[in-house]
Amino acid sequence: MKSGRWIWIGCLVAVWGLAALPVLAAELSLTVAVPSQDAEGGVAKNRLRLGIETRATDGFDPSWDVGVAFPSPVLMAEIRRPGTPSGEPSLWWDVRSETFPQEWAVEVTSDQPDVPVTLTWMAPPTVAGQCGQVSWTMRDMLTNQPIDMAASAVTYRYANQVGTVRRFLVTAALVPPGSPPPAPFNVWIPRQGRGSAYLAWSGPRDPTLRYHVYREDARGRVRVTSSPQSAASYLDSGLDGAGSVTYRVTAVDAQGCESADSPAAVVAHRR
Repeated sequence: MKSGRWIWIGCLVAVWGLAALPVLAAELSLTVAVPSQDAEGGVAKNRLRLGIETRATDGFDPSWDVGVAFPSPVLMAEIRRPGTPSGEPSLWWDVRSETFPQEWAVEVTSDQPDVPVTLTWMAPPTVAGQCGQVSWTMRDMLTNQPIDMAASAVTYRYANQVGTVRRFLVTAALVPPGSPPPAPFNVWIPRQGRGSAYLAWSGPRDPTLRYHVYREDARGRVRVTSSPQSAASYLDSGLDGAGSVTYRVTAVDAQGCESADSPAAVVAHRR
């Protein structure tokens, strides 16, 4: 039977997953996890919510912020405001006002020896034809390593050391409005299979550009890339093999500005 001090970890994540959260002007959802045989599913998780909202304040606001209620030695990931008194409560959710830059000090501890600690996050969203106004960055304060939060690989790992507090500094900065990059062109399908299609395209000679791929069929339009990718090609697998599919590609620059759609490439999949 699992120890009661650890049951809250899996339950709290499940509740958060079901809760209807208010949409914020800018938000970063950061999940910290460690393997633990006593946790639900063998993994202990804490989810942190960092946000920017015009109606919020920079102090503790119970209508937006949530304090740490269930401390556990298995895993503790918490937010502290840099420079605030030690008596101020640490938080799991911390929504701030639109006063830039905003900084969050994230502290992670665990009593699980020599296990990998994993940080995952949702890359900041991009909107076709529009430019992102907030950029997110994170730094591992132990190694002083900057972490690219907009990259395709939205995971960071390190080996836990019992008794060591691992600190990360997350910063949200205001990005001046810019112009979207040119749309990709020459989109074509060099190879297709019964349930897959391999796309390739051309774009401006800019090494900082990344790309999103969109698929349209009878069910509607979906973005098949979870975050912008650097390669100018994409393999879309898992298709049902029936009906025609239309692909379009967009370019995303370093500031999060997404281009208009490329010309379409259409394939009729083999049954």
